[in-house]
Amino acid sequence: MTESEKYIHALKTGNEKVTLEIYERYHKKIRRYILKNGGNTNEVDDVFHDALLYLIVLFKNKPVRIVSFEGYFFTVCKNIWKKSKKTSKKEVINELPDTLVHTQEALSNALLEHQRKELYIEAFQQLSDNCRNLLGCYFSGSSYEQLLVEFNYSTVNTVRQRIFKCKTKLMEILKKNRH
Repeated sequence: MTESEKYIHALKTGNEKVTLEIYERYHKKIRRYILKNGGNTNEVDDVFHDALLYLIVLFKNKPVRIVSFEGYFFTVCKNIWKKSKKTSKKEVINELPDTLVHTQEALSNALLEHQRKELYIEAFQQLSDNCRNLLGCYFSGSSYEQLLVEFNYSTVNTVRQRIFKCKTKLMEILKKNRH
């Protein structure tokens, strides 16, 4: 596991030990940059923590491949710092509660989406091999004509009917598992 992957995984899972390592490793560099550009020590901590929070939400919502965690994290901090300098203190204070609410909503939505995907995958696995293969190809963008040839069906209408039956079966399993 690369250092970047280690840090991404730590932020996703809430690993405090590795998060402290991120703090110890990069806080001085961020501090130097912000103080050099007219900021104060309170702003350093705010920017650093906002950047960590941003990355936690980002990594939990979608897979991200980062070659250099240090470079990416520094860029996020720099952008947060520049944005905070463009807005007045009053606007930053007014935005903060909304930002926290949106962050909490984003984390809740990510958790719900993850649970839905798990339910869907579980239901999909309960389908017959033929339905799993057919729907897998169909959901991947294969046309009815491609499926006709690949699965050796007699007509395009047969392909449509089979896809409909497989989707219906999938929906029945999902409904059954939901209750």
